[in-house]
Amino acid sequence: MNRFIMLIAAQLVLPAVAMAKDSIPDPAKGWDAHLILLTVISTVVYLIVTIPLIYFVIKYRRKKGNEVGAYIEGSVGLEITWTIVPFILIALIGVHSWALFNDYRNVPKDCFEAKVIAQSFSYEMISPEGIRTVNELRAPVGPVKVNLTSKDVIHSFAVPHFRVREDMVPGRETYLWFNAKDPGTYEVFCSQYCGVGHSQMQAKVIILKKEEYDAWVKQNTAEASASLPPEEKGKKLFESLGCIGCHSVTGDKSPGPTFKGVFGSKTALADGTEIVVDETFIKEKVKNPKDKVVKDYQLMMQPNNVMDTDLNAIVAYVKTLK
Repeated sequence: MNRFIMLIAAQLVLPAVAMAKDSIPDPAKGWDAHLILLTVISTVVYLIVTIPLIYFVIKYRRKKGNEVGAYIEGSVGLEITWTIVPFILIALIGVHSWALFNDYRNVPKDCFEAKVIAQSFSYEMISPEGIRTVNELRAPVGPVKVNLTSKDVIHSFAVPHFRVREDMVPGRETYLWFNAKDPGTYEVFCSQYCGVGHSQMQAKVIILKKEEYDAWVKQNTAEASASLPPEEKGKKLFESLGCIGCHSVTGDKSPGPTFKGVFGSKTALADGTEIVVDETFIKEKVKNPKDKVVKDYQLMMQPNNVMDTDLNAIVAYVKTLK
């Protein structure tokens, strides 16, 4: 009876603690606490069922060939107990889960807000100041909200350290948030299979101190990058447009053809013809990837509406990859 009273008390007290705003300021800690709760409940229930089961199997096993087991009537009290107790436990888990979900979806005020656009097989990160990077999201210490979408197929943005993940759906904007309390670099993975380059779709969340983040913003403003030589500007565009997600610049195998030494070389196409990779070919492939598909590679690239000045910069960068 005392145990039953304790379970009822837990049912009444623990959800209230879980839903108290100050008790779960960080969703990551909340999910960890929830996992511990589930583990404890599961372990206790397993032991309550398994230990008596083993005991009864040994004690009441058939000892003689013609032995007949005794007829035992059911117990109303036992039936009520193993109906009410699981109901209480399930209700506890449900209320606790709902409280955690609300914390996970309710973004704090004055939250740093960035945007991430996925495409096969990279992430384009856009800071509130409009700075674009690839596979590196920089943010200051504190709560961070990330608005998510995809250009092609369903991807997923997962940061295991902060216990968050969210699908990125074409034509739809989703979001997640986490509380980055400490500066550091945290791994990002795509946790939704998205094609042949899925395993290579990795990124980083880089949390900086406020003054370090402000310095990074100042260094990467549009005014600073405008004076870059064409090759440097092309490299930044190559990364920000997500080209690096499919095209290596080192000659290593990648989902798309490598760009190392490609300029001026002859390339076989899927239709059996051969073409020289020149400025015209590169510009056409950026704007209309469906035309002139390279042999032995799948068509995954999406069209990009890039200005002529930017196309010239990309070509200038590709020329340097010898």
